[in-house]
Amino acid sequence: MGKVTIDDIKTLRDKTSAGMGLCKEALTKSDGDMKKAIEYINKRSDVIGRLHNLTGAKIGLCKLAFEDAGKEFEKAVEIIKERGWNEELEGDIDEKVEGIIDSYIHGNDKRLGAMVEVTCKTDFVAKNEDFRTFVHEVVLQVAAMKPEYVSRESLDEKAIKDLKEKFTKEVEAEKKPKEMVEKIIEGKLNKYFAEKCLLEQKWFKDESKTIASLLDETSQKMGEPLKISRIMLWEMGKK
Repeated sequence: MGKVTIDDIKTLRDKTSAGMGLCKEALTKSDGDMKKAIEYINKRSDVIGRLHNLTGAKIGLCKLAFEDAGKEFEKAVEIIKERGWNEELEGDIDEKVEGIIDSYIHGNDKRLGAMVEVTCKTDFVAKNEDFRTFVHEVVLQVAAMKPEYVSRESLDEKAIKDLKEKFTKEVEAEKKPKEMVEKIIEGKLNKYFAEKCLLEQKWFKDESKTIASLLDETSQKMGEPLKISRIMLWEMGKK
């Protein structure tokens, strides 16, 4: 199996507008082959919905562009831009943010609480019961697994640099072979992100899924992109 990096995942996301979780799964299943990964995503998610989310073009125009592009996603995006069908996207800049905030206080002693903010594009989705159920699952995850960040992108460059320096010292102290050092450090970073970053955590109710894949599933179900914007966790006596 080919090595899948975060840069590969971001590249695939740019090409398909699919969620990070689905992009990682597609690359893994396709042994890192970008073309096969795109095909994998197109078979398992709503292509027209992703075109709409990425470009802002109307659903009917997205369908037409996809057909004219010979069902090639990237070419369809180019066609939409060339024909000016994505102009309405510019109006979204000052658009009111929709979504909800949910909270959870744990147990009878009420010594732990969590809060999350999840945004969407329309008030229709914000009022949807499936959307609200998803948001509540997220706040339960925050309370149960205590993530410190929404995603690895939430960490600034200094934090990443400090982590790398810390793990480098650990590896050097363990006197590992030089050719293995970089790989071991990357492994330690990935383990850290899987523990501390909400989107990379395994869902505590079903460890076959991550919160990122759960987010992707719900976004596809709702027909528009969802975003976990903020998380907060309080424990009595801790700052």
